[in-house]
Amino acid sequence: MRISKRYVLFSSVFLIVGTFAALAALLLSIHRELREARQELAEMRGHTEVQRTRISELALRLGAVDERTDARQKSVRSAQKRLEARLEKALQEGRSQAALQGRLSALDERVKNLATAAQDHEQLLESSRHDADVSLRYRELMSPTVRVQSKSEVGSGTILLSKPVGRGRARSYVLTAYHIVEEVEGEDNDVALEVDFYSKGKLIRTELAKVVARQAGLDLALLEVRGYHVYTTKARIPTRSALPRTPVFSKVYAIGCPLGYSPLPTSGELTSKDKELDGNHYWMINAPTIFGNSGGGIYHAKSRTMIGVLSRISAYKNMIDVAVPHMGLVTPLDQVYDWLDGTRYAFVYRERLAELGPLSAAASAAKTTEAAPLPAGKKKKQ
Repeated sequence: MRISKRYVLFSSVFLIVGTFAALAALLLSIHRELREARQELAEMRGHTEVQRTRISELALRLGAVDERTDARQKSVRSAQKRLEARLEKALQEGRSQAALQGRLSALDERVKNLATAAQDHEQLLESSRHDADVSLRYRELMSPTVRVQSKSEVGSGTILLSKPVGRGRARSYVLTAYHIVEEVEGEDNDVALEVDFYSKGKLIRTELAKVVARQAGLDLALLEVRGYHVYTTKARIPTRSALPRTPVFSKVYAIGCPLGYSPLPTSGELTSKDKELDGNHYWMINAPTIFGNSGGGIYHAKSRTMIGVLSRISAYKNMIDVAVPHMGLVTPLDQVYDWLDGTRYAFVYRERLAELGPLSAAASAAKTTEAAPLPAGKKKKQ
């Protein structure tokens, strides 16, 4: 079979053109696909950048979260440590509190024991103070009190002054009531009185005395005892300026020898300072007194100073005289001073006041008030 050149040529051209067309279509398809791929790649790159940005943001957030987590973990660990420390401290405090509670209980028991001991001590101290006060009152109120005996009368008296006068001799001066020594006439009368001296409630001696001053209107008398004994148990007397400081209702003691007994105390109050009787001015007390108390001292209870002399007791006169023991009439001490100032025996109270000086009641109370011992060969009168 014979093929023409033209056919071959056209066939070749056609094939070539077809090939080139197919190749062009292929290239166009490839180009389109490449472009689409580039677009997809660009989109993917854009997505990738976005993702990277997001990833970076997430990384940053994760970093911040990690930091916050670390901070929180540190805070938690710190809080845990603090909690553990607090728990340990609480346990220690619990143990310490238990120990402290034990110590407090022991201390409370000690305080209770101390309080009980203090109360017992206070009671003992109060008892001691009471005993000491009783002892002081006994020495300062009872010991200066004497019993005065005349031929037909017995009464009481108070030592105001006692001092040595040389060569082993002494003189003592006793204040009493006039009606006790009324039967002894004249200062130089040889009729002597007996004066009984006491110590701690017991008779220690009897000495002779004579009346050296008297005042019937005031019912006062002063006795002088010449002997060998100096008595330190003298009455504590106040100054004139202290006497008006004794108002009604002031507590007083009446010390005397009622019915001839040894000195006895009674207590009461000053009930009046304006009692007039037979032209004389008296004070009145309600401390019980009776016959034999006359001439005894009346003392201010708080200061233990003598404020007067019992002159008499009131009596109710009907068919018979009835004594009223709670209505005792007292000659106040300022009248005693005035009376003594009119005699040559004013030195008796002045020297006594000089002996006391500016001492307070407490300081004066601390002095020893016992009588001097008996000389050899002297015996007590029973």
